[in-house]
Amino acid sequence: MGRKDADGATRTQARRQWPVRRSLAGAGTVAALGLLAACSGTGANTAADAVPAVANLGAATAGGSGQSTSAPTIISRATASGRTAGPAGRAAYRRSRPRKTPNPTASARPGAPGTASIDPSGQNPATTLSGFSLKYTQEFTGDSAPANWGLYEGVPGGESSTVGQWLPGMCTFSGGEAHFMASGIDSCGLHYQGGSQEYGAWFARLRAGDEPAGELFSDIFLLWPANNQWPPEIDVYEDEGDRSRTVATLWNTVGSACGSAPTSQCLGQYQQGNGEGDGVANTDTEWHTYGVEWTPSGVSWLIDGHVVFTAPASAVKSPAQQPALPMNMALQSENLQGSPGASTKEDTMNVDWVEQFSWNG
Repeated sequence: MGRKDADGATRTQARRQWPVRRSLAGAGTVAALGLLAACSGTGANTAADAVPAVANLGAATAGGSGQSTSAPTIISRATASGRTAGPAGRAAYRRSRPRKTPNPTASARPGAPGTASIDPSGQNPATTLSGFSLKYTQEFTGDSAPANWGLYEGVPGGESSTVGQWLPGMCTFSGGEAHFMASGIDSCGLHYQGGSQEYGAWFARLRAGDEPAGELFSDIFLLWPANNQWPPEIDVYEDEGDRSRTVATLWNTVGSACGSAPTSQCLGQYQQGNGEGDGVANTDTEWHTYGVEWTPSGVSWLIDGHVVFTAPASAVKSPAQQPALPMNMALQSENLQGSPGASTKEDTMNVDWVEQFSWNG
């Protein structure tokens, strides 16, 4: 979920975005709340405040090229406090073994080993994906935020101004990469506002920076509702400050099942993901392609072309339903509660490229 200023959502700080793991609310949730506060001044400080805050906010306005904006109202798990945010963290985790798909072919999923590349990460974006059509590719070749990308600013949901803050200046662009910088408690978040869509596939080629001892910056790649109404939320990639594993999470739409001010305890039973299995062992300080394929049948997460987790729509606990509304992609790096922050300015995440496909169904 998105984060808000002050305490946007309760977290047990289990991982997700802080060294102190957060609760089921998720880093994104908190971040999303931050967005609400930053963008609308509604002052939603808890997960319970999120819904009414969004209602007061109304439709989010799209930012222009490189424009600073509050994080998408409630970007659940993404660390978007102030801007895009993400649900808190998970409490317990057990490692799960990635499930591999057949050897990739010429039209394999993005990230699968293939042709040589001149991109910084050593791999170019894919141009085809079976069952989907390419809609957008961004390789961050300029020296500023590309058109239709908004930069977060404000206090992450679930945090206080003394713990974390989104600053547009922490997002830099050079060498064909987007750099998510951190300095003290300040960090970077941005979201793409030019291509919200229902169903499709999204991929990001990225790597996280080394995590110095005593610091806890969580890197996140997620999908957030274009109308800022949370849940739902799809966290494509999140390391919660742990560079040895990554987590995939789906916060399903619950309707009125959890009331107008849903709590993480209620929402947790409708969540799907591999966080409770400790995510997937993954050294994200190395270049990898993280992606998600979302159709009416379910959601599948991939790392380097291999499916690592699937959340079938048929497995959603009633009365919840999987997302069926337009969503936008967002990227962020957030200082987690309890972390002293970066002692010097440093890179917490580098993104070579992102791409978006529409579903052909």
